[in-house]
Amino acid sequence: MKIAVHFGAGKIGRGFIADLLHDSGYDVIFVDVTQPLIDMINAEHQYNLFLIDHDYEEKVIDHVKAYSSITDPNRVIESISKAEIVTTSVMATNLAKIAPLLAKGLKARVGQGKKKVVVMACENAIMGTDILKKAMIDSGEITLPELNEVGVYPNTAVDRMVFDGEHHGKKGIEVGDAYELAIEADKLVDSMDHPIQKAEYVDNIDKFLKRKIYMVNCGHAVTSYLGFVKGYQTVQEALKDETIVTEMKNAVMESAAALEKEFGFEHKALVSYYDNMVIKRYTTPGIADPITRVAREPIRKISANDRIMGPAIKCEKYGLNNHYLLKACSCALAYKNPNDKQAVELQNFIAQNGVEQAIEKYIGLLKNDRMTKEIVKMYYTVEK
Repeated sequence: MKIAVHFGAGKIGRGFIADLLHDSGYDVIFVDVTQPLIDMINAEHQYNLFLIDHDYEEKVIDHVKAYSSITDPNRVIESISKAEIVTTSVMATNLAKIAPLLAKGLKARVGQGKKKVVVMACENAIMGTDILKKAMIDSGEITLPELNEVGVYPNTAVDRMVFDGEHHGKKGIEVGDAYELAIEADKLVDSMDHPIQKAEYVDNIDKFLKRKIYMVNCGHAVTSYLGFVKGYQTVQEALKDETIVTEMKNAVMESAAALEKEFGFEHKALVSYYDNMVIKRYTTPGIADPITRVAREPIRKISANDRIMGPAIKCEKYGLNNHYLLKACSCALAYKNPNDKQAVELQNFIAQNGVEQAIEKYIGLLKNDRMTKEIVKMYYTVEK
């Protein structure tokens, strides 16, 4: 029996990472904080996926159980001590929260002479596993030499479309065929020993992380902010607006041009990637992705190394057009949602200090920067 421990039993955890772990022959142990979700998994030790691209055909994921990191930490530690692989999908901002318990589990392996466990953060973050590894060291529960004794820590690039769904009289998770799980091969014990089937093992993970964030996440975010400005409720509603589709594609292809310059991607390959991983997935019939979900945390999404301004700054560096990326940024600066802490913070700061200072504080561009001036000009147009 091969054991995989996965932190995060949400839709990505169950509908993406655990799906691949299950197909790779692992018994999956989820670690979560939501007791009703833990109870649901443990009631039958299986759950349902519905395949969107196959008329919602049912796929059963079995050989699963779940433990609470709050009420059952000792079982989590014991499970980690026996696991062959540990993965996460908790959102990058929560990696520091799970780090102490994960570190305790890895500490239990020290001096045991076991095969090194593969630990991977499968998050929407650049070099997420590096972030997790640092958080474990910072927790004080384990040292760097001990971490390196017991495990290997490849970074990943991840993406899959997952939604709650109910079909055939059962509840489960809807999943699309298209997904991306790229794993940093040179950080494995043996670059040819692949712990997860159907993943892509790559030498330059940064290249694939940036492609995913600068195109998939970029397109999604751009659509949400353009859609918000026009009053749409879901990404799919926004994508019925031909103007938004055109502007989103222009923004994503500005990002693609930066990727071509930075990493040497072929243009045709990036166009194909756009067709399959960006536009096709978000126009699948029956999907309704709320703009409030996709546009959430605008401060993070307009930061200098994220999905909108990251590629915009690269375009500026290479003398490439970035007009549509900057327009998306102006719409993100205008995003309002009283239930989103970052949106509230951003709007309060703009109200008190002005949009130029917000751009400097949250993006790092100075007042006289050409991009700042263009964003400000479009921001006032959007606000009107």
